[in-house]
Amino acid sequence: MRKIVILILFLFGITSSETLLAQRISFPFSGAYDEDAVLRIGIQYSYVNARYILNLNENWSTTGIDYGPTNNNTLPNLQSIRSQASHGMSVGLPIDVRITDNLYSTFSPNFVFINNSSITFTDVDPEIGFIDKRMRHTTESRDGSNFNSFEFPLSLKLRSDEKVLKNKFNRYRAYLTGGTKYTRFVGLSQEYNEIALEPEQANPLLIKPGYLSWEAGVGVEIFFTYFKVSPEIKFSQSFGNVLDKNHALNTDNQFMEKLDKAFVRNIQFSLIFQ
Repeated sequence: MRKIVILILFLFGITSSETLLAQRISFPFSGAYDEDAVLRIGIQYSYVNARYILNLNENWSTTGIDYGPTNNNTLPNLQSIRSQASHGMSVGLPIDVRITDNLYSTFSPNFVFINNSSITFTDVDPEIGFIDKRMRHTTESRDGSNFNSFEFPLSLKLRSDEKVLKNKFNRYRAYLTGGTKYTRFVGLSQEYNEIALEPEQANPLLIKPGYLSWEAGVGVEIFFTYFKVSPEIKFSQSFGNVLDKNHALNTDNQFMEKLDKAFVRNIQFSLIFQ
């Protein structure tokens, strides 16, 4: 984790101007907005629509999930395994470094404090119903929860030339953005290691502690006298399988046995204030 953070900060520093210290730094709501500032720091609020893209094992439907008749996680006859779109929220601290008037480097660490992603296992019998499997799950419950996470996106932003809105007061620039993002779950490794001491009490959806994604999006910067607001939509997907198939908790985890691979796919809607 430490090496990845150092690498991100190093790459981010390379894009900085040599004259950064001699130029202005723009903080949100700190006075009149400065378009010529080399370093801009802002506040970002995001809604995240997320889901898992699944590859199932070939024999996933041949057997059910059987932990005994008294266990809440038993599904004798599986009908489907799928992931529905879920809802999340995050808050971040976007940092823009000016390279040219139209090109910026952006580092936007953020904290995801709501994450409802799950994989739904449904039984043929409607009276048995379904189980939404999440990263925190015990054999005594049909409902689970997820870990919060930190995200570290590093991207480039290509802006259009400045335009004027029809009201003739506000200016705007459209932009494209793209890059990579590292996601790290808070407390996942420690909790998994602790419950591994009593594996019969846990059968969670095992996700790797961290994973890398690519992302791309579009947005519009709208300028006001004292600040700039940027509505932005961004699409991202993990580079590889996010399931932790090598963890000790995979032993006798019948839910994980049905899954071959899972990729995280997000659509993020943000409002960025600078």
